[in-house]
Amino acid sequence: MSPLIAGHATAWGVVMHDVIVSRGAFSKLLAAGNFQPKMLLGHEGEEIGRWLEFREDDVGLLAIGRLDLDAKRGRLAFEMTEDGRATGLSLGAPIVGLARPITPEVRHCREVFSLPEISVCEVPANPAARLLHFTAGVA
Repeated sequence: MSPLIAGHATAWGVVMHDVIVSRGAFSKLLAAGNFQPKMLLGHEGEEIGRWLEFREDDVGLLAIGRLDLDAKRGRLAFEMTEDGRATGLSLGAPIVGLARPITPEVRHCREVFSLPEISVCEVPANPAARLLHFTAGVA
């Protein structure tokens, strides 16, 4: 089996770029059972693995996935995570959802309808979207 990773893809109430995602924003999408964003490294290239589970917790959207060590960028993601260069997760654009302006620069997203990908990354746009668990070996 390949290594597992887990972390928050976003944290509630934190501005990332021009959006604040609120608690519960993914609840309908998760309940529908068809939430399957791609797993990428740095929002580009081939898929690096597969997201297995998502759930909303007190911090944000928790994502659990398995890296594919047969994919070149999957192996790179493994190496970057193992040596501490990749420390977070990041929601891929465009997030399609119900949002309202808070200020001219910031929107508040109350419900997410679709999300194309969630990436393993070095510096997440949402500073609280961090990796929490990584199996350096195989699980």
